[in-house]
Amino acid sequence: MKHCRYILFVFIVSLLAVCSCNTNGCLENQSSIPLAGFYSSSTKKKVSVDSISIYAVDVPGDSMLVRVGHGVSQVYMPLDITADETRYVLHYDAKDISDERLNDTIKILYDRVPYFVSNECGAMYFFDVKDHSYTSHLVDSVAITTTRFTNVDVETIQIFMRTEQ
Repeated sequence: MKHCRYILFVFIVSLLAVCSCNTNGCLENQSSIPLAGFYSSSTKKKVSVDSISIYAVDVPGDSMLVRVGHGVSQVYMPLDITADETRYVLHYDAKDISDERLNDTIKILYDRVPYFVSNECGAMYFFDVKDHSYTSHLVDSVAITTTRFTNVDVETIQIFMRTEQ
């Protein structure tokens, strides 16, 4: 009888150990941050933009996304989860175009959609894009390639720059 109890005890402990070990955890990307890419408006090919600063408007804390001195072909543009719109300023730091009156602004309007991922990962926001607008000093056009920003890490915003002028 003692031998049966011992085997039953070892079996239950082993079963509990196997059930309690969860190696899955939360491995998913937990950020719905749109990724923007820069393109030439004339050739439609990807370009690297230098001498540019990009920052969000009216966002608490440091909203600088790109600082001068770094050439970028893509940039993550996080949305404000406390508002229904986010505005970004593109300031050009090249000698002849550094006047703030030539800054471009991109505005994205959206609905915040809470999304439950799992017990391990918790909840996050997706963003349903309602509209967007932009100024066109050096920006020729802005295309948003999806109606919902999710945590999938793909380029969802295309910024077409005037590169010939």
